[in-house]
Amino acid sequence: MLVSIYDNFVHDSDHSKGKPHDERLDIATYGLAAELGSVVAAIKKRFLGEGGIETWNAANEEIIEELGDVVWYCFSLARIENTKKPVNIFTHDIANLKKEISAADERAERIRFILEPSKRDDFLSAAESFPKRTKLMEFEDYQTAAFLTARTKDRTLVEVCLAVLWQLSAQLFRRKLPAIEKELNQAVVDRPINDILGEIAWHVSALASVYQLKLSDVAQHNMDKVSFRLDRRHPTPLHDIDCPPSQQLPRRFEVGFVTVAKGRSRMYMDGRRLGDDLTDNSYDDDGYRFHDIMHLANAAKLGWSPVLRALLGRKRKLKPQTDEVEDGARAKIVEEAVIKVIHSEGERLAELRGGTSTGGPVRLFPSSVEITFRFLKFIRNFVADLEVEKNRYWEWEEAILAGYDIFHRLRCEGQGTVIVDLEARSIDFRPEVYIDLNGKVAGLGSACLDADMFGRDQRFQCKMADAKGAGVGKDGEARVAAQKLAILDALGIRQPDERDLEALHVQEIEGKGICVRASGPVQRAMWDRNVVGFRTTTMPANAGQWYCTAIAIADG
Repeated sequence: MLVSIYDNFVHDSDHSKGKPHDERLDIATYGLAAELGSVVAAIKKRFLGEGGIETWNAANEEIIEELGDVVWYCFSLARIENTKKPVNIFTHDIANLKKEISAADERAERIRFILEPSKRDDFLSAAESFPKRTKLMEFEDYQTAAFLTARTKDRTLVEVCLAVLWQLSAQLFRRKLPAIEKELNQAVVDRPINDILGEIAWHVSALASVYQLKLSDVAQHNMDKVSFRLDRRHPTPLHDIDCPPSQQLPRRFEVGFVTVAKGRSRMYMDGRRLGDDLTDNSYDDDGYRFHDIMHLANAAKLGWSPVLRALLGRKRKLKPQTDEVEDGARAKIVEEAVIKVIHSEGERLAELRGGTSTGGPVRLFPSSVEITFRFLKFIRNFVADLEVEKNRYWEWEEAILAGYDIFHRLRCEGQGTVIVDLEARSIDFRPEVYIDLNGKVAGLGSACLDADMFGRDQRFQCKMADAKGAGVGKDGEARVAAQKLAILDALGIRQPDERDLEALHVQEIEGKGICVRASGPVQRAMWDRNVVGFRTTTMPANAGQWYCTAIAIADG
């Protein structure tokens, strides 16, 4: 692979580009130091476990991945440090190695003595012809030339690399020390960042050579991994695209969430109940009863949800093996487990940032910063051998972020409508919900109100938030007040007071019906009657008068 191709990739995939220079420098420095530690941890597992010493020199995916992450941060930090004049850390390091070997001092003499004469001469020859421009350079040009200067080999060389990489990690942070600490603390050498990056590149390249890896393959693996999370131009094709429409997840649909009792909610789609009632199944009110939003988010962002597919009766019966493996009980258990793992991680992170002491519903996963690549990789490993394994990391990230944004809004509102569009890979929310249910009539009510009476009635001087400020005028406010009175009458509240009217909020949804939200005694009256919606008819009676009838619809 051309080094220039990878360098451009690092630039394109660096999300810190818009931040101030010093902040970018810190991000890259901390990132590189963390990845150096991960390299040590990955190799440690090979040395001390996973088969013992017999497999110490067998690279696994974790080692390849961590080496690639170090390379990415080296290139990123080199770009940030050398904004005025770009520096190729490979060329820079080869030049430093040439000076080190050719110098007329005791150290250089010692190095020349240790190196085999043939390797020393081959290196000096390679250094003379080493490409001066990144545009012409292959990763193996550097790896081959640099490895000629290795003074040890095999396991000893790996241990040397790990020890030196720890030292280089500390040197990266010396610039962060205050002046007095730099003066008093001489254990860490003060060196130019480019020299440090060149040495890091050498030791990563040496590790790759010991593990019989091409540095270009390490870089390519890193590109594939980063693209799998960051390249959002090519979403994964929908998994049921080749199935008949009756066995596909609906491409666009709406699901209404309503609260039907304290700590209990219910979903509706197309006027029908969707699944069983949802509870927290917990000692605490943590809102987990709304976790089914994550099945909808999975469908919208991943094109995958065996649980939702079963609820909708959209199993792929024409493909028996797919029906058994992808749409069966095991796949549904996996999805529920993944959602629980994600929720638990969100709660853990919220507690770490002190979010649990706010008093209101805690926002889980407020930004992508909390969703680490390691966590996404864990999730993807969890769904191995299922079709969703094909989905990219960024699609999982979007499912988590979008799902928990709506989860939080559902907790705050207690109800809402979720709009899913698989073609657009979108999921949206509105707090208004209307359930067009053919249920039982739980109550009938009516009211007639004129604008003059509305203006004189002290009960209506309460917060008529449904109408005030909406530009509907006094006549419009009277219309809303008539609807409230009719709904309360249908609930058996014949003589409502100011608090009853204030506890009830109504809103007409164009082309559908009326959305009702309630609190306090009015909410309890709805719960006692299993009321999930209302049908109202509102019309002008005489001049300045509004007449409204309301039917309370129960389900169960």
